[in-house]
Formats: sequence, structure tokens, C-alpha cells
Amino acid sequence: MSKVVPETSGERSDAPQRRILVVDDDDGLRAGLAIGLKRDGYTVQLAGDGHEAVEKLAAMDFDLILLDLHLPGTINGLSLLNTIRAERSPLNLPVIIISGSSDSANIVTALRDGANDYVVKPFDASTVRARVRTQITLKTLKDVNDHFLRTASHDLKKPIMLMLDVANQVRLSAQSGEPMSADDQSALDLLIYTGKYMQQIIGELLDMGAIRAGHIHLRKQSTDFGAIVRQAAAHNSGYAHGKGIELGLTFSPGLPHILADELRLLQVLDNLIGNAIKFSPQKTRITISTSIEDERIVCEVADEGPGLPAQDQARLFQPYQSLSNKPTGNEQSTGLGLAICKELIGLHQGEIGVRNNAARGATFWIRIPVKPRPEHDAILAEPGMTAQQAT
Repeated sequence: MSKVVPETSGERSDAPQRRILVVDDDDGLRAGLAIGLKRDGYTVQLAGDGHEAVEKLAAMDFDLILLDLHLPGTINGLSLLNTIRAERSPLNLPVIIISGSSDSANIVTALRDGANDYVVKPFDASTVRARVRTQITLKTLKDVNDHFLRTASHDLKKPIMLMLDVANQVRLSAQSGEPMSADDQSALDLLIYTGKYMQQIIGELLDMGAIRAGHIHLRKQSTDFGAIVRQAAAHNSGYAHGKGIELGLTFSPGLPHILADELRLLQVLDNLIGNAIKFSPQKTRITISTSIEDERIVCEVADEGPGLPAQDQARLFQPYQSLSNKPTGNEQSTGLGLAICKELIGLHQGEIGVRNNAARGATFWIRIPVKPRPEHDAILAEPGMTAQQAT
């Protein structure tokens, strides 16, 4: 029977009222942890096995879980951890594993599967409570940040929409009346461009916040992938024309329908095509192609720009990255678009990546299975490469 080593300090914490679930089959250990955590100001719920924990998780929200790795019955600690991570991210719901095993393989497995921390029994209760405080503090900072982003984004949406509406009305009025001066037209164009860029920032910040919190859920339905590609190309045709760039489409015949979220796929393709235009010189061509490969639909966006240095490729899909290449028309970028694309394609059980072309430019590609697979990993290898070639 496991036991908690008595505390070496009676110091109280000023922790906020947060709800913690302790999952362990040892009655004495559960009771001992509950006493200390309640003294620290937490609300504590107890579960003796995986089934009871599942019931409590379904009935209420928790801010942290202390989880025994070896639970009786059919739901062990790792199984419960995987179930939790399918719905909640490590930032959104921290999980600290408490286990009698100090085997490094078990520790690595638990951390790989999404545990935030790992404590070996018997442990000093004050140490566990300190680790709980650390995870709760991180979660609190994350919650404050999310609340700020939601509030600021919500408060900015209406004035930006109003600003754009007024600017568009001024533009329409000018077209039907007296011509605007070049300076007034330039100022109006700048106002509209700035408003649209602010809308993009808000949208991408909200998307990234939702992704990190595990709050993005796809609305999948039978989808004509070719139609989405055509729609994304149409969305960007005016942008390309304004920079003197030609958009070309090459479609493989007989593309099957796939189970996908149409709006999220359109968001990804809009981003990839828009980025290709953003970094391409004038009088060049961007080719958008589709094909079928190994029961996966492949879409590639190939440009004739400068290509990507190796150091940029390694961090291309990470948020807030500043890359070597600069937009050819002085366009703005939040540094979030490609990171969001990677997450959305991953939710479709797909893959996303980039390669430099043999002559010039780069090709961004996505691959989405025609039939969803049980498990997936998003990798950055070129379509058609073997694992050995990719490395």
C-alpha cells in the first residue's frame, strides 16, 4: 500500500478556488492529498478507478487532474490520459501522473501522451502541492490570456466592420459623383487595407487560441475537393491580377469526394495560395494542381519565387516566425497562418509540407486521406518520398 510522506512544511498557499480531481485506488493516499489540497484553497473531487473518473469528468469541469498510472479495472491511467487528451490540451487541463513506478520508459510514455508532470510514490506531499500550484498558475495565466484575446477581439470586431463599411460607402459615392483626388483615393485604399488586415489578425488570434485550447471541432461532410480548390483560386484571382501574377489550375480527373470541413479546407487553401502570391515577383506564374496518391488527395501550390532557405523550412509551420524572404508588395503578415494550416490539416488526419523546386520557387502541398485513418501524424516530407529519402 502506497503512502504519502508527511509534509515538511505547513506553509499555506494563496491558490485560487480551482477544482482538482484526484484519481487513485489507494484510499489513504487520496484522503491525504485531499486534506492538503483543500487547505490550499482548492475544491477536490476523488475517484478510485478509471470508470469513476470518467463519470466525474463528464459531470463537471476540472482545472487539474492528479492521476495514478496503475488503476484497477479496464481503464488504466494511460488509457484515461489518452481519453482526456482527445478532448482537452495540456494547457487547458493539466494532468500530473502519480505512480509507484520510476521506470524511465513509463515516465517517457506518460509525458509523450500528454502528461504535464510525473511524480513517483512515495512522495512528499508538499512537493506535490508545489507542482500543483505551478501547473495551476500556468493554467491561470493561459486563461487570463485567452480571456483578454476573446474580449479584445470581440470589442474590435464591430468598430472595424463599421470602419470598413464607411470606407466602402465613401468609395461607392466617389465612383458615382465627383472623382476623388489621387491623395484621397490613396488614403481610402490604405484605410480599407488596414481594416482588412486588422480583421485577419483578429481571426487568426482567435483560431490559434481555439486550437491551443482544443476548442476547434470540424464539421465534416462529403466534400468536393476540386470545387474548394477552384473557390480558393477564385478568391485570390484579383490579388494575383493586381501583382501581374498568373494563376494556373491543373486538375487530376475523377477526384473522389472526401469527408472534410469545407470552410476549414478553404481557409487552408486561401492561405497557401495567398502566401504564394505574397512572396512571388511580378510577371510570374503560380500553379495549383491536384492528384490522387496512395488513397490520398494531394494539392500542390507551386510558385516561381525565391524558394526557402533550409533554416526557414525547419520553423515554417511554427507560430510567430519571421522568415528570411519578404513580401514582394510590402504586404503584412501575422506569422500565424501556416501554423494554423498545419493544425487544421492535422485535424483532417492529413499532412502538410514544403519543398524547393528544381528550377526556382517553392511548392507547398497538403495530403488528405480519402478514407480517414484511426491514427495519424503530420509530417513534413515530400509527396512520393520514402521515409529514408525524407530524412
